[in-house]
Amino acid sequence: GTRYKANTMGWMFVPLTEYHGGGAEATIEPLDQHREHYEQRLADLLGAGVQACWRGPRLFDTEATKTVVKRWVDFYKRHRAILDSDLVPLRRADGRDFDGWLHVNPRLRECALAVLYNPLPQAIERSVALPLRYAGVDDRVLVRQGGVPEVDAEPATEHRVDRDRVLRVSVRIPARGWLVLIASEP
Repeated sequence: GTRYKANTMGWMFVPLTEYHGGGAEATIEPLDQHREHYEQRLADLLGAGVQACWRGPRLFDTEATKTVVKRWVDFYKRHRAILDSDLVPLRRADGRDFDGWLHVNPRLRECALAVLYNPLPQAIERSVALPLRYAGVDDRVLVRQGGVPEVDAEPATEHRVDRDRVLRVSVRIPARGWLVLIASEP
């Protein structure tokens, strides 16, 4: 739904409890027993800056589940401005390799935020091209990368973009996990 409209113009649906049938395959309850799947939904939606209709009586059922929800909500709140900005697809999701997108806004100090997902059962290493021209980057940029919330604690490293204003960066994405890269002005 983000291909033809801004991510904030739509919403998704997350059936925490059964919705119009579908049985166990169509629900996430009990949340703690499906915490990995639940966290993936939080990462997908909040990492894309997409809001959701959460159908169910609760957002967490244990302290461990509450910790997961809090981690992603805190991430979204910290980076709301860039997460609510324009979105550039980096690679089409096909389940055979990483997929991801790049949020861009040249008016913000935190001008770009990439979220990369690995659907595979093993960690992967890739060289990813980030088109930072859409973020207004002309020459140099500071980049932090890591998981959530670790990316906010990582030190930034300075990089130069190429003449097409593309940053090529080597990344390691954990198995069935995600990686966040945040670019800001030097």
